[in-house]
Amino acid sequence: MGNLINNMRRNQWRLFTLFIASLWLSACQPAADQSELKSNPNAPHAVKTALAPITSEQPFSQEVYIWQRQWRPANQTALVQSQNAFQGLRILALQAHPKPNGADIWFEVAVNHVWLQADPRPKILVVRLDGQFTHLNDEEVIHKINQVLANWQAKGTHIVGVEIDHDSASSKLPAYREFLKKLKAHLPTQLKLSITALPAWLNSAEFPTLQATIDELVLQIHSVSDPRHGLFDAVKGWQWVEQLSRISTVPYLIALPAYGSAVISTASGYQVESETPLRHQRQSANAVEELMADPKVLQTFVKRLQNQTDAKLKGIIWFRLPLEGDKRVWPLNTLIAVAQHGELAAKIELVISSDNNVTNQAQLTAENTVKSHTMPQSKLFQLSLINRGNIAGEPPTILSLAGHACSAYDAQNGYRVIQKDGLLTWQSQAETTAALTSIEAPRTNMMSVLQPNRETQKYMLNPNGQKVIGWARCESLYLQGIYAP
Repeated sequence: MGNLINNMRRNQWRLFTLFIASLWLSACQPAADQSELKSNPNAPHAVKTALAPITSEQPFSQEVYIWQRQWRPANQTALVQSQNAFQGLRILALQAHPKPNGADIWFEVAVNHVWLQADPRPKILVVRLDGQFTHLNDEEVIHKINQVLANWQAKGTHIVGVEIDHDSASSKLPAYREFLKKLKAHLPTQLKLSITALPAWLNSAEFPTLQATIDELVLQIHSVSDPRHGLFDAVKGWQWVEQLSRISTVPYLIALPAYGSAVISTASGYQVESETPLRHQRQSANAVEELMADPKVLQTFVKRLQNQTDAKLKGIIWFRLPLEGDKRVWPLNTLIAVAQHGELAAKIELVISSDNNVTNQAQLTAENTVKSHTMPQSKLFQLSLINRGNIAGEPPTILSLAGHACSAYDAQNGYRVIQKDGLLTWQSQAETTAALTSIEAPRTNMMSVLQPNRETQKYMLNPNGQKVIGWARCESLYLQGIYAP
């Protein structure tokens, strides 16, 4: 028994000695080379994992511009409702317009700092310098910016950067670069300096040195061409994104449109009406064409951007945060649906009201029929179409309603009404226009086929839009059916 115990002890000592020796030998071996590991598929998985380079995929950010010059309660509502959809805010704070006599106009936006401070998202202060400036007074501009920064700091609003929005001509980029260099030297070191860049700059020999003065750029690919061709061209936009990805030396974002505008054509040319009404030009206009960025086109574009492999692409910025009552911008639910790849659909309903009280409504599908309360006396009914969806939709061409004891009726806003076999039928004049257009179709060339159907666009009903299509005086009136031509 004693011999057995002694043998076990000797074996344990030998094993321990071998273990120490193996550790010493492994420590003396050269470290495994990454190239050898890649070429050796039989290398242990644990070793490959340990020596693989650590990579962290940067999240694709979606931010939004706040561009209102007058803040109102709707700003607070939009800030709260957009928090879960967008990760950053870019806030217009200062704007400058040139004057021929040199007395430039400066406008500081009276933002609500209480509302901003209640929002946890990172914020960037935006300074808009009109592109019509023949030259920038560097000292004055920097002084104005420092004043705004001091004001925001005194109010307790924390920002992470400053963005300069200046549509400089490509020929003036050297002077703009010198201004940015001076501004960067005056900014607090913790603030990053961003600029808005135009696609035309990408072809300039000055663009690489311009990037050396900034921390980040935002490529604007909307409203950069002839406005009569639309607000956004997805094909050109993608070409510019790819071009920037090849030459950019700093992180960048892409600015996308979520708004509309009007092109006002007059005898002397055309002007673009966006946020500020151009009443005098409208009075002398030969034609006014409303344009709106297409949510479906932008949603597809966003998906494509998110699949872009350029590590310098940080995300996108939407122009601009929608407020309730703004008719030249997508509703907030539309913008969020586009950003988050949600469903985009028009949901047009017919609302029949009497004496300012809604008596019935029906979503415009063949299955839905809503009857109003039968009243013994004659009542005045008003018919309205409302789009409760999140994209523009084409109103129905025919609406047939059963009316009892109707003494009068009329149509408006692109509809006509006829009475036959106990039915009142509202018919869209767009149907007649489309029929006439189809007769002319053989004479259209390929270019016109590729263009949007602007005649149809005139009759589209925007999200949250409402259109009164007529009235009738009857004892009762209810939706009988909706028939497509």
